[in-house]
Amino acid sequence: MTKDELVTALEIAKSPISLENVDDSLLFGYGLRDFDPVHVTIEAVAKTIRWDCIMLNGEVDAEALDNLCKNLRRKITVV
Repeated sequence: MTKDELVTALEIAKSPISLENVDDSLLFGYGLRDFDPVHVTIEAVAKTIRWDCIMLNGEVDAEALDNLCKNLRRKITVV
């Protein structure tokens, strides 16, 4: 995942766009050591960011986002 892809995914995650029908199951367990690299859509990354990094007040949890980025940097390819 590149920096530009992360910025795009973060913008989508912070927007009111519905991600209800996006399948993000390929990213389940992304923090585990034996997580295999996967190909996912930018919307799946945005849904994961929304779930893991957006707080109830709408702000981004910077620590959670940093953790997500460290784990996904080499483990996913956005298609």
